Amino acid sequence: MDAHAPSYRVVKTVAQKEGISPAELSPPLFNVIDPDALDALVQAGTASSAGEMAIEFTYLNYTVRIENGPAVSISVQDADTPIDTPESVREH
Repeated sequence: MDAHAPSYRVVKTVAQKEGISPAELSPPLFNVIDPDALDALVQAGTASSAGEMAIEFTYLNYTVRIENGPAVSISVQDADTPIDTPESVREH
């Protein structure tokens, strides 16, 4: 798995929040969302000049939000925490 792929970064970030290795996450991300489709959507949004896009889904007890503007931002918050104060991982 590509360490720069959004799907990998989601898995890595959630695993860090859980205090476990990415391989220990259960269920795996692909049981919740198609990682290849997620990566393709983000990549298509990056290549597009249509403006910003956002993808949001729930994985384990977290709300995951991927925003694509000048940079790709992945925010992972506890499901009951408002997403407007995210901890973000930015890709430039």
